[in-house]
Amino acid sequence: MEMIEEAYKSLYPEKDFNFETRIKYSGHFRGYNANASLRSNKLNFHLSKQWREVSRDIKIGLIQELLCKLLKNKTKTYHMDLYHNFLKNVHIAVPKTKVDETLLQHFILINEKYFAGFLEQPNLRWGSHSISKLGSYDYGSDTITMSKALQHDPELLQYVLYHEMLHKKHKFSHTGGRTHSHTPVFKADEEKFENAAECEKRLRYLPRKPRTGFMKIFNFG
Repeated sequence: MEMIEEAYKSLYPEKDFNFETRIKYSGHFRGYNANASLRSNKLNFHLSKQWREVSRDIKIGLIQELLCKLLKNKTKTYHMDLYHNFLKNVHIAVPKTKVDETLLQHFILINEKYFAGFLEQPNLRWGSHSISKLGSYDYGSDTITMSKALQHDPELLQYVLYHEMLHKKHKFSHTGGRTHSHTPVFKADEEKFENAAECEKRLRYLPRKPRTGFMKIFNFG
């Protein structure tokens, strides 16, 4: 594929391109997700079907991002900047078709109290009854997913939902080949939640063996 070769040579201009390549668009991914694999000289990219209509320059940035992860490269390129900017703003065009009414009411309350009502509503859905993954935010599909383990505890539900809403607000930064979400600014905002310290303590006593360290126990998006 010419696009993969162009992306590779931009990262490694001194190296020959000796790969068998393939790009496959799949309906199995949510939003604008993608992955890549390298086995021997076979370099394969799987992109969600939404990527078909995205501009070539942005897709090159996506491919370079995946290549850097595969090959442990910390290079930053113009195309990768285009990709990151696209991902930060794609939520504007994502349809809001998966909205649970209970989660929506909690979102509205938190939005008014902590965001002055200015945070745009994402998709809001329940996930599994998971203790290890209480919440997540997916940029590509603009979706917050909440664990059903929090369904019957409004305060903890709102605390975790607030955390995911902060991901939507602050998005991420990309430096040194790494993506950073829990920045100092993010953590400072997180502490503004009423009864934050008490909520952290209570989260530790959700059913499962006792552990320590809030952010190490629970996998937040």
